[in-house]
Amino acid sequence: MGTLTSRFAARPATGASASRIGLAAIAFLVGGATALIALGVAFRTAPGVILADDMVSALVAAAERPLLRFPHGATVYVKSALGPVLLETLRPRYPALTLRPYAERPADNCAQGDPPGTPCERDDFLKLEVLSAPTRGTLLVAVGTSRTFGQVLLVSVFRHWRVLIERWYAV
Repeated sequence: MGTLTSRFAARPATGASASRIGLAAIAFLVGGATALIALGVAFRTAPGVILADDMVSALVAAAERPLLRFPHGATVYVKSALGPVLLETLRPRYPALTLRPYAERPADNCAQGDPPGTPCERDDFLKLEVLSAPTRGTLLVAVGTSRTFGQVLLVSVFRHWRVLIERWYAV
């Protein structure tokens, strides 16, 4: 029996044991709360469904800079997955331009005898495409003309789309 009592005598006091169990429980609860907060943030910032109304207003914001460079009275052919809905929204904003669907654009007349690298594509169109919605309230849009192409990152601020970052490249 003497060996059993010596084993029990070497054990720490019950107060210290309870303290360690309490710290482990608190650490477990903090870890669980951290995981729940991280999931909440992830679900809150995850991309949602991109509605057509959001796409139209975002594409209008993305099209502003390229459309302003066309001269007054120019006919501009617009290509977008939204088609007529986008054109109906753009026309009142740009009354000096004649905006038409890209499908109506006449073919380019490129001569076969032209030297290679000679641009023969008319600069009379604008192509817009929503690439992704990286987070809720943001859209990445590709924009292109015959002379430039780029990507525009848009942010929704109080239900209005604003250009956050633009990257443009000459063709």
